[in-house]
This record gives sequence, structure tokens and C-alpha cells, in this order.
Amino acid sequence: MADPPQVVNAPYEGPPKGSSSDSPYAQQIPVSDLVRLIDAQLGGGLPVQNDPGNQPPSAPIINKGKTSLIYRDIPIVTMATDWRVKQVQYALAALMTGVFDAPGQLWDAILGDDRVQATFGSRNAGVFGREVRFRPANDSAAARECLDVWVECWPQFGTVAALTEINSTEIGMGFGPAQIVWDASGKYRRPELRPWHPRYTYYHWPLNKYAAITQDGVYAMLPGYGKWLLHTPRGYRRAWVRGAIRAIAEPWLIRHFAIRDWARFSEVHGMPIRKAIVPAASGQPDRDRYQQQLSHLGAETTIMVSRGVDGLGLNYDLELVEAKDNAWESFPGLRNHCDMSIVLAIMSQNLTTEVSGGSFAASSTSMDVLNNVWANDNSGWRDTIRRDVAAPFAFLNFGDATLAPWTDWDVTPRQDFKANAAAFQAFGTGYQAMASGGATFKDPVKVQEWARKFLGFDLPELEMLSAKDLASLGAASSDHKDKPGGSAR
Repeated sequence: MADPPQVVNAPYEGPPKGSSSDSPYAQQIPVSDLVRLIDAQLGGGLPVQNDPGNQPPSAPIINKGKTSLIYRDIPIVTMATDWRVKQVQYALAALMTGVFDAPGQLWDAILGDDRVQATFGSRNAGVFGREVRFRPANDSAAARECLDVWVECWPQFGTVAALTEINSTEIGMGFGPAQIVWDASGKYRRPELRPWHPRYTYYHWPLNKYAAITQDGVYAMLPGYGKWLLHTPRGYRRAWVRGAIRAIAEPWLIRHFAIRDWARFSEVHGMPIRKAIVPAASGQPDRDRYQQQLSHLGAETTIMVSRGVDGLGLNYDLELVEAKDNAWESFPGLRNHCDMSIVLAIMSQNLTTEVSGGSFAASSTSMDVLNNVWANDNSGWRDTIRRDVAAPFAFLNFGDATLAPWTDWDVTPRQDFKANAAAFQAFGTGYQAMASGGATFKDPVKVQEWARKFLGFDLPELEMLSAKDLASLGAASSDHKDKPGGSAR
């Protein structure tokens, strides 16, 4: 039997001389030349640097004169209400190009739907129905002073009506605009939100800016400059493509048609046909009198008819002809399907809005999804408020935008408190057992970090006791139990 071949790990010496891989074109391109060669292949030169619509990020410049202006919005005296398939398709096509006149009117119509209103009530209440939290920018005295004034001004600015309207517009249209009007009648400038209807906005593509159409002209809505709030938590450019209107418009229209057709069906099938039977030999006055009696049966349920001799066809009679089938079942089925589509687009789940049964695990998962939605809404508003309102507020009143406080809502899931309480109890039991054995923690800060990382809650300020102190406490507790009237708590 022949010996197996021997494997020799010889160093690679390159391709054979004269092969195609030995040509200059097969050599690796230096990284420094790669981008230049790619641009040369595509024909691109040096890009324009002075285009106002394409500039690097920079801190906004807050102009006090600009913030004192008030732009007059256009009164909405006409509105499309009779929506058909073609009109909806046109509105969605206009939306994709950044023109929001027809989409804004469509969104107004969608907000009038009972299912949409109920779903938005839950979505908005999950954030704005919670406690508001305020936090200073830093630990300096100036930041604390700015926070105190901000909290004092909050009721005028943070009205639930304005915030829910802007939030609903953002969810549906992808962006939520509002004009900031500053009240300078007191010691400090106080901001007030005035939601701007998306119908009178559009996206200016060359400038890459959202524009507001006012009675006085067209103005760019510049976020962070102190005059406009522009809530776009899901992205600034082409934010409208992520609006729920694209997912809701079709099921909303089908739902509307299904309910209309169901009403027509009920009108026909809910009122059976009255078939009047009259003798063939009866006179016309008798027939007219009998028909008049039948026409008055809406409130009266009694009618007198004459009966002739059996078999001679001289009887007056009345029969109800009813439509008997199960075609009506398609209407609630179609409506329920559209309801689910609408709820999913707004809430990202549907079990918390459905009354039909379901497993506890599925319900818990849906509640987790909804809590994440509320947490995401909260973080988006926290950033928008600080950038567009709090920073200009700090600059106008204290001359320093970096003093802007943070504002958000306490959207901590209520079920987390129960879980944290159980974890805290278990932690206390374990710590007591360790202390009884003579083991204690040295660094309270590290204990707090450990509890936050592995148990998921923040411990209050701790004081570590030595083993001797713990023994003294244990002895004192034993003495108290042994005394008359003493008890263990």
C-alpha cells in the first residue's frame, strides 16, 4: 500500500510568470486612490459646496427678532369630505412627492372615524396621561434656575390639546408641525404651541426643508431656531413615507364602504315585503281600501280582512316575504378586518384593543410591544422639546442654549413596579443572610451599579455597616424580644 502524500506548507510565491493574474490590472488598488478612481469611472467631479439645501449639521442661530413674529395661518373654510377610491389614490400619490394639501384633508377625514379616534385615544394617553418629569441640563446653579422658570412656564406650553394634535399628525403624516408663539409680557419669554395644519405645508426639495404656507408668504420651518416645532422622531427627510396614513387609508375607505353597504343591506332585508292577497273578483274600491289599510301598518299591527267561501278564491290575506340567507355575515367580517389593520398601524399590536379571549403570554407580549411604543414616543418628544423649545427658551431668557432642561413623561410600565418590589425583597433577604454570616459590601456605589445592571432597579443611597455594628443590632433586637411587651417586627 502506497504511503499517503506529504503536505508541505510552502510560502506562496505569486502566480506563474506570464499568467493573466500577473498583469498590472490584477494588482490591488491602494486605498488612497480607490475613491478617486471610482469617482472617475462614474464621471463625478467635485460636488457643489455652496448649496443651502446640502450643508453639514450646525448649531441653530436663534434670532430674537424672528421669534417675536407671528405667522398667520390660512383659514380652512373648505374641506374634501366625499372620498372615493380615485381621490384617495390621488392623495397618496401627492403625499409621495412631498405635497400635503390632499393628504392633509384625507387625514382629517380619517381622524373622524370612531375606530381611529379610540385607538389614538389610547396611543396619546399612554404618554400625555402620565406624570411629567423635568431634569436640569447639568448641576450648575444657572441650570437649576433655568429649570425652575421652565417648570413655571410649562402649563402654558405643554397643553395636552396641542401635544396630542401634533402627535396624532406626526403618527399619520410622518411629521407634526407647530408654530411657537412667545409671550413677552412678563419677566421671561414664555412659549406657546399652535399646531400647524399639514395641508398648508410642503417639502421644498432643493432646500431640503419643510415649508409653511401662510397668509404672508411661504417660510421655511427650521427646527431649533425658536420659531417652529417640527416633530419628526422617525427621520427628517421623507418623513411622510413612514406616516400611518399610507397603511390606514385603504382599510379606512373599505370600512366606510362596508358599513354603508351593511346599512343598505339591512334596509332591504330588515323590512320584509308585504304581499297583499285580494280576490280576483273583488272591486277596485275594495282593493284600494285594503291597500290603504296596509300602508298604515307602521304603527298599527292589527288589520281586518274578509274571508270568503273556502276554495272559491274570495279571501283577503297578507303574507310577509323575507330574504333568508347568511350574506350579512360578510359585512361585520370585513369591518373587523379593517379595524385590525387600522389598530395595527397605530398601536403596533391589537390584543390590548380586542375583547375576544387570548392567551396570557400573547397578551403580555402585546403589552410589552405597546409599552415600547409609548417609550419610543416619549423619547422622541424629549428630544424634540429640548431642541425646538427648551434650547431657544434658555437662550432667550438666560443667554445660553446649553442650559436647556430635559422634559419627558414617566412611561414606566406599571407591572415593572411589582417585579422591582419582588426583586428588592429578594435582594434584602440575601443581604441579610450574608450579613448574618459576617459578609458585608465595601462600596455602596458598586452595590447600586450591580443592582441596576442585574436586578433592573435603582437602589437609594446606602450606608454599609460593619460586622461589629450588625452584631450590635442583632443583640439589641434579641434584648428587645426578651423584654416584657417586646415583639418582633
